[in-house]
Amino acid sequence: MIVVSGSQSQNLAFKVSKLLNTKLARVEFKRFPDNEIYVRIVDEIKEHQEAVIINTQKNQNDAIVETILLCDALRDEGVEKIKLVIPYLAYARQDKKFNPGEAISIRALAKIYSNIVDELITINPHETHIEKFFTIPFKYGDAVPKLAEYVKDKLEDPIVLAPDKGALEFAKTASEILNAEYDYLEKTRLSPTEIQIAPKNLDVKERDVVIVDDIISTGGTMATAIKLLKEQGAKKIIASCVHPLLIGDALNKLYCSGVEEVVGTDTYLSEVSKVSVAEIIANLIH
Repeated sequence: MIVVSGSQSQNLAFKVSKLLNTKLARVEFKRFPDNEIYVRIVDEIKEHQEAVIINTQKNQNDAIVETILLCDALRDEGVEKIKLVIPYLAYARQDKKFNPGEAISIRALAKIYSNIVDELITINPHETHIEKFFTIPFKYGDAVPKLAEYVKDKLEDPIVLAPDKGALEFAKTASEILNAEYDYLEKTRLSPTEIQIAPKNLDVKERDVVIVDDIISTGGTMATAIKLLKEQGAKKIIASCVHPLLIGDALNKLYCSGVEEVVGTDTYLSEVSKVSVAEIIANLIH
């Protein structure tokens, strides 16, 4: 087996190769003057070898093209089996038609991936039912326990909160590791211009809080929730997520809302990617 890194996941690929005790291939990436992507696997590939491509999709469209080119190059060199690891699976949130005429983006990409690789591995896909779009084995790992371990010594007698009812399973998973109570935030409209966000059942007054979600994107909803929780008497608040997209001024919004710390994983590289999913990926590859 060899591990092949995409240009956006070089450190993660190195960590996984060390855990698997296998070779990390030397890969060259560059762009032509017209901005087209060029890849070349520099190391010699043995015929019938198995390859694992690890490609985080931060710059999504580039990463998708790069993956297609890497797969083609590996097949041409005689690789028999390819496992594709995409820790943050781009386009997974367009998993159905929300309006007439829309593309179901992840279904379209699933067709491509199913034709060029033998297995796909990801971390905390936004919806697990997208598995049905793939005609190859589709595996996913859960990074929430790793996030819970990270915050374990940073909070005293915490409450674990999901930002909404749909994310309650994340809070439950984290609560088991933290031996803590868990709940979800419920939004109540008090007037056309005023909303209240508070835990459904628990009181945060004089309590430490960790909020757990799969993605923080623009940070607006999370920042509003943190501000209101502080007004309700919460002490220390940590915002955690698996995929820290943190678009634009999202991180600034969160810090200005009164959060103590923001933490994410390296599925999507950002300045808060403090938890690695390398071990989860290595276990899934076996």
